[in-house]
Amino acid sequence: MKKVLTGVLFVGLAFGKPIFMDAEWAKRFCELWNKTPELSEKLGKSESWTEKPVRKLFLYRKDCGSDKQIQLTIKNENGKAICVYGGWKKDEKTDDDFLMYADTKRWLEMGRKEYGPMKAMLFGRLKFDGPRFVAMRNMGPFEAFLDNIDEIESDTERCP
Repeated sequence: MKKVLTGVLFVGLAFGKPIFMDAEWAKRFCELWNKTPELSEKLGKSESWTEKPVRKLFLYRKDCGSDKQIQLTIKNENGKAICVYGGWKKDEKTDDDFLMYADTKRWLEMGRKEYGPMKAMLFGRLKFDGPRFVAMRNMGPFEAFLDNIDEIESDTERCP
Protein backbone atom coordinates (compact mmCIF):
# COMPACT_ATOMS: atom_id res chain seq x y z
CA MET A 1 0.00 0.00 0.00
CA LYS A 2 2.87 2.37 0.83
CA LYS A 3 4.36 1.99 -2.67
CA VAL A 4 1.01 2.84 -4.26
CA LEU A 5 0.66 6.00 -2.16
CA THR A 6 4.23 7.05 -2.96
CA GLY A 7 3.50 6.55 -6.66
CA VAL A 8 0.32 8.60 -6.43
CA LEU A 9 2.19 11.36 -4.60
CA PHE A 10 4.93 11.36 -7.25
CA VAL A 11 2.41 11.48 -10.11
CA GLY A 12 0.59 14.32 -8.34
CA LEU A 13 3.80 16.32 -8.06
CA ALA A 14 4.89 15.53 -11.60
CA PHE A 15 1.62 16.70 -13.12
CA GLY A 16 0.76 19.42 -10.59
CA LYS A 17 1.43 23.08 -10.77
CA PRO A 18 4.74 24.33 -12.17
CA ILE A 19 7.42 25.99 -10.12
CA PHE A 20 7.15 29.77 -10.32
CA MET A 21 9.25 30.93 -13.28
CA ASP A 22 10.36 27.53 -14.51
CA ALA A 23 10.04 26.42 -18.15
CA GLU A 24 6.49 25.07 -17.74
CA TRP A 25 5.40 28.26 -16.00
CA ALA A 26 6.91 30.29 -18.88
CA LYS A 27 5.01 28.19 -21.42
CA ARG A 28 1.74 28.79 -19.58
CA PHE A 29 2.50 32.48 -19.17
CA CYS A 30 3.13 32.71 -22.92
CA GLU A 31 -0.39 31.33 -23.49
CA LEU A 32 -1.79 33.84 -20.99
CA TRP A 33 0.05 36.67 -22.77
CA ASN A 34 -1.77 35.82 -26.00
CA LYS A 35 -5.14 35.92 -24.20
CA THR A 36 -4.45 39.33 -22.62
CA PRO A 37 -5.58 42.12 -24.99
CA GLU A 38 -3.51 44.75 -23.17
CA LEU A 39 -0.41 42.76 -24.16
CA SER A 40 -1.19 41.13 -27.49
CA GLU A 41 -3.32 43.85 -29.05
CA LYS A 42 -2.11 47.08 -27.48
CA LEU A 43 1.58 46.24 -27.90
CA GLY A 44 0.84 45.04 -31.42
CA LYS A 45 -0.30 48.57 -32.28
CA SER A 46 2.54 50.37 -30.49
CA GLU A 47 5.01 51.95 -32.91
CA SER A 48 7.83 51.89 -30.38
CA TRP A 49 7.27 48.18 -29.66
CA THR A 50 6.75 47.04 -33.25
CA GLU A 51 9.77 48.81 -34.72
CA LYS A 52 11.52 45.48 -34.06
CA PRO A 53 9.86 42.32 -35.47
CA VAL A 54 10.78 40.24 -32.41
CA ARG A 55 11.40 41.18 -28.80
CA LYS A 56 12.48 38.91 -25.98
CA LEU A 57 11.88 39.18 -22.27
CA PHE A 58 14.24 37.42 -19.89
CA LEU A 59 13.03 36.94 -16.33
CA TYR A 60 14.29 35.39 -13.15
CA ARG A 61 13.80 35.24 -9.42
CA LYS A 62 16.76 37.01 -7.83
CA ASP A 63 16.64 34.83 -4.72
CA CYS A 64 16.89 31.72 -6.94
CA GLY A 65 19.87 32.89 -9.04
CA SER A 66 20.38 34.33 -12.50
CA ASP A 67 21.29 30.93 -13.99
CA LYS A 68 17.58 29.95 -14.01
CA GLN A 69 16.34 32.56 -16.47
CA ILE A 70 13.24 32.06 -18.52
CA GLN A 71 12.54 33.61 -21.89
CA LEU A 72 9.41 34.92 -23.55
CA THR A 73 9.77 35.56 -27.27
CA ILE A 74 7.23 38.00 -28.65
CA LYS A 75 6.73 38.23 -32.40
CA ASN A 76 4.90 41.12 -34.01
CA GLU A 77 2.54 39.76 -36.64
CA ASN A 78 -0.72 40.96 -38.17
CA GLY A 79 -1.00 43.89 -35.77
CA LYS A 80 -0.55 41.75 -32.66
CA ALA A 81 2.31 41.05 -30.28
CA ILE A 82 2.17 37.25 -30.08
CA CYS A 83 4.15 35.17 -27.61
CA VAL A 84 5.66 32.39 -29.72
CA TYR A 85 8.00 30.86 -27.13
CA GLY A 86 7.97 30.52 -23.37
CA GLY A 87 10.61 28.36 -21.69
CA TRP A 88 14.16 28.30 -20.44
CA LYS A 89 16.48 30.99 -21.78
CA LYS A 90 17.80 29.87 -25.14
CA ASP A 91 19.00 33.12 -26.74
CA GLU A 92 21.36 35.88 -25.71
CA LYS A 93 19.90 39.25 -24.78
CA THR A 94 20.32 42.03 -27.34
CA ASP A 95 19.90 45.78 -26.87
CA ASP A 96 16.29 45.41 -28.12
CA ASP A 97 15.35 42.87 -25.44
CA PHE A 98 14.36 43.19 -21.79
CA LEU A 99 15.82 41.62 -18.65
CA MET A 100 13.80 41.83 -15.45
CA TYR A 101 14.47 40.29 -12.08
CA ALA A 102 13.23 40.62 -8.53
CA ASP A 103 12.99 38.58 -5.38
CA THR A 104 10.10 36.12 -5.41
CA LYS A 105 8.33 38.14 -2.74
CA ARG A 106 8.48 41.26 -4.91
CA TRP A 107 7.23 39.49 -8.06
CA LEU A 108 4.21 38.29 -6.10
CA GLU A 109 3.54 41.74 -4.63
CA MET A 110 3.51 43.21 -8.15
CA GLY A 111 1.23 40.40 -9.32
CA ARG A 112 -1.20 41.23 -6.51
CA LYS A 113 -1.16 44.87 -7.70
CA GLU A 114 0.26 46.13 -4.42
CA TYR A 115 2.28 48.57 -6.55
CA GLY A 116 3.04 49.13 -10.21
CA PRO A 117 6.18 49.08 -12.32
CA MET A 118 7.19 52.69 -11.64
CA LYS A 119 7.26 52.24 -7.86
CA ALA A 120 8.88 48.82 -8.23
CA MET A 121 11.76 50.25 -10.25
CA LEU A 122 12.02 53.49 -8.25
CA PHE A 123 12.47 51.58 -4.98
CA GLY A 124 14.73 48.93 -6.55
CA ARG A 125 12.22 46.11 -6.08
CA LEU A 126 12.31 45.29 -9.79
CA LYS A 127 15.59 45.42 -11.67
CA PHE A 128 15.19 46.27 -15.32
CA ASP A 129 17.55 46.37 -18.29
CA GLY A 130 16.35 47.11 -21.80
CA PRO A 131 15.15 49.90 -24.06
CA ARG A 132 13.73 52.30 -21.47
CA PHE A 133 12.01 54.50 -24.06
CA VAL A 134 10.02 51.50 -25.31
CA ALA A 135 9.08 50.53 -21.75
CA MET A 136 8.03 54.08 -20.83
CA ARG A 137 5.89 54.43 -23.97
CA ASN A 138 4.13 51.15 -23.12
CA MET A 139 3.52 51.53 -19.39
CA GLY A 140 -0.08 50.19 -19.62
CA PRO A 141 1.00 46.87 -21.17
CA PHE A 142 4.00 46.73 -18.83
CA GLU A 143 1.65 47.02 -15.87
CA ALA A 144 -0.67 44.35 -17.37
CA PHE A 145 2.37 42.08 -17.74
CA LEU A 146 3.22 42.48 -14.05
CA ASP A 147 -0.43 42.06 -13.01
CA ASN A 148 -0.45 38.67 -14.78
CA ILE A 149 2.69 37.40 -13.00
CA ASP A 150 0.72 35.57 -10.32
CA GLU A 151 -2.12 34.36 -12.58
CA ILE A 152 -0.42 31.04 -13.30
CA GLU A 153 -0.94 28.81 -10.29
CA SER A 154 2.54 27.77 -9.26
CA ASP A 155 4.80 26.61 -6.47
CA THR A 156 6.55 29.72 -5.14
CA GLU A 157 8.32 27.92 -2.28
CA ARG A 158 10.86 26.09 -4.43
CA CYS A 159 13.35 27.47 -6.93
CA PRO A 160 13.38 26.22 -10.51
